[in-house]
Amino acid sequence: MKAIIFDFDGVIHDTYELAYQINVEVLGKDLTHEQYRDFFNGNIFERVVVDKEREKTAFENFFKLQNEAFKNFKIDGNIKSNLEELAKKYSLFIISSNQEEALNIYFQNNKFTHIFKEIMGAETHQSKVEKFKYLFEKYKLQSEDCVFVTDTLGDILEGNKAGIRTVAVDFGFHGRDRLEKGNPFKIVSSFDEVVKVIKNM
Repeated sequence: MKAIIFDFDGVIHDTYELAYQINVEVLGKDLTHEQYRDFFNGNIFERVVVDKEREKTAFENFFKLQNEAFKNFKIDGNIKSNLEELAKKYSLFIISSNQEEALNIYFQNNKFTHIFKEIMGAETHQSKVEKFKYLFEKYKLQSEDCVFVTDTLGDILEGNKAGIRTVAVDFGFHGRDRLEKGNPFKIVSSFDEVVKVIKNM
């Protein structure tokens, strides 16, 4: 194995509660936790939307509020040290549905921009399958050279389409029962377990 691809939200940083609360605010309606988690059963950009113009405005407002909050987020020390350890042996990437602008704010403020070879968000493409293809081509990688670490069923399904093994974490947006529906390579409950599984692959 040559490369580890990480999702960001729910994996590198626990952003669930922030994201949920902002969505309740910008959508201006009652939104249960279960309904919000359902957004991520597939690609969030492909879910059925009744009012597209309202949704577009909500997305813009969401990212504005989120980016401001990201300025104050500190990366967990254990996750940071584990990423530094993995980077000694593997090329590390991020493929996220979040904005690259937001992720760059986060890593710049944590002085941790050097750890990933590239960060790909919604600006690169809204489909993670297409971002995987881009990564394979640019870095001369095969799907079997990579593992994708994520926390949602939708991401697992996109990883499956790209032929990438996924290690799912159950401490993010989706719990174990939902993650199992995507048949990931492994489901783990801590970042230390992520590292252990990868080292044994």
